[in-house]
Amino acid sequence: MTGPASTKRWLLLLLPLAIPSLVVVVLLFGHDPVEFRAAQPLIHRSDDFVGSETCRPCHPDHHASWKRTFHRTMTQRANPETVRGVFDGREVRYEGQAARVFRRGNRFFFDLPDGQGRREAEVVLAVGSRRYQQYFERNEHDAGFSLRRLPFLWHIAEQRWLHLNTVFLGPDNADWEKARARWNDNCVFCHNTGPRPGEALRVSSDGERQFDSKVAELGIACESCHGPGREHAESERSPLERYAAYAGRRHPGSIINPEELSPEREIELCGQCHGQRLPVDRAHLVKWLTTGPTYRSGERLTDHVIPVTRTTPSPAGSVPDLFKLRFWADGTPRLTAYEYQGISMSACHAKGTLKCSSCHSMHGGDPKGMIEPEMRGNEACTSCHTGIARDVSAHTGHPRASSGSRCLECHMPRIVYGILEVHRSHHIEIPDPARDAEAGRPNACTLCHLDRSPLWAAQESRRIWGDAYRDPLYRMDGASLDLPDATASMLAGDAVQRVVYASAAGRPDAALALAEKAEVRAALAITTGDGYPSIRWMARRSLLALEQEWDTGLSAPLAGWDHTQASTRADMARDLLDRVASSELPLEGIHPVLLHPDGSINMERILGLLDLQEDRVIDIGE
Repeated sequence: MTGPASTKRWLLLLLPLAIPSLVVVVLLFGHDPVEFRAAQPLIHRSDDFVGSETCRPCHPDHHASWKRTFHRTMTQRANPETVRGVFDGREVRYEGQAARVFRRGNRFFFDLPDGQGRREAEVVLAVGSRRYQQYFERNEHDAGFSLRRLPFLWHIAEQRWLHLNTVFLGPDNADWEKARARWNDNCVFCHNTGPRPGEALRVSSDGERQFDSKVAELGIACESCHGPGREHAESERSPLERYAAYAGRRHPGSIINPEELSPEREIELCGQCHGQRLPVDRAHLVKWLTTGPTYRSGERLTDHVIPVTRTTPSPAGSVPDLFKLRFWADGTPRLTAYEYQGISMSACHAKGTLKCSSCHSMHGGDPKGMIEPEMRGNEACTSCHTGIARDVSAHTGHPRASSGSRCLECHMPRIVYGILEVHRSHHIEIPDPARDAEAGRPNACTLCHLDRSPLWAAQESRRIWGDAYRDPLYRMDGASLDLPDATASMLAGDAVQRVVYASAAGRPDAALALAEKAEVRAALAITTGDGYPSIRWMARRSLLALEQEWDTGLSAPLAGWDHTQASTRADMARDLLDRVASSELPLEGIHPVLLHPDGSINMERILGLLDLQEDRVIDIGE
């Protein structure tokens, strides 16, 4: 039988045998799997980018160690495997309005208020996967599209939805659209590999700027750090070429090994994202918005961009002091994504050999921080400062096992705000109580000794380290120098001071006796009435941490309180302060500030400090 049916059967039998030959034929006659993968929406293969899958066959171990990082999952298409938020039909509310989050099969949606009506927004991209996850919808325009951020994020640790207005550092604001950032000319640059925003020269009929945005890869992949890989991949396809490279007789193509770069070039490589920057001129700006950033790994970063500092002028049309507010008065960054600026200011780098990979590893250690466990401790410093390692207490003046003998607590204190977290400064420096009080910035000593003043910190510094330490002449906020720094900062400081000390107040290793924590509780209770929801979040978190140590009856009201609702903050602060005043915490031996010796509330002192609070609005998003 030789008809069509028998022919089909023979073809089916032969097909498995033909598949390897088919692969060979396809490769010989020009089908490129790199180009095949580039056919996916949003993906390009311009500028010699080839994608991480091209690296995997030759570098399986490095590919696997990268794959487990949060760099890889920074930006992902929305599907059941990538979306961390709970889209179960629940209603999530903010400032009197509600959204609903729900699924249809494998698709995810927000039902949102829209003027007098409602609208549905489908989630197409998820950004973030460690602490929180943000969501983006796609909007079509005349000759392009935009991806817009949706108003709620999912907080992974707390397992709850939060409106974006409540997670950035800014005052209460009922405008649901305030944080509706556009991915195409914002997030695309640092949360992806090989970004090409593709902005058109004209706006659409609906007034939107038009983009045809693409990236070489969603998320932060191999070529973000090693540079575009096409030349390297093509040269390494020859076994002879590979062996020559391994034997050291030939450099492996144009690929960059960051660890072989000088300290300056290496921190610039990381600084392309971990260092806010502006294009060096208008021509570079146009390239940024059309074909993407011009910097490539291993180049001099400052040939392409100007790193932002406290004195960088605000761009035309933006808010005054846009960049000034992101730094402490002495120029130290106080916002995340300025790590490059911090390390550039550090003598360990400027006068030494410190670079990012001295502590961090992109292919090893804990993915949370990309750091080896020992580098979270003193070895981060004593591996270079070997003399100090022999007798840490002689250097610190603190017991060896105490937090006062942990290098990072003093030299890289947590004074940098990120979304609902306070992170370590990357400006590695020597604490100076006078400098810090006069510059209006938190001091490493009083971030641990929460009951102590800047004057005390200066006197102790002289006692331990000598006469180079002078007394401060004033506090920038005008509060008295003999008040506890933490208390004065939480009530009288600017928004970043308040959030930093509200976070520090809940640390389990603070140098405080139980009685002294009554004053800290009082300051935190008042801070739950702050006009910034992210500061209220931090005060609530620290109070709950203190309640784990000694239950004074604050946990129940805090557990049922929604800190995002501005209308409840004053009542909550009054209720908590009354509970602190009537608690059974011992007060003997403390120097009362917000409480009288009998435990009653010193309202005159409280109002006096609140009157000093910085009036200037600080509103820092991403």
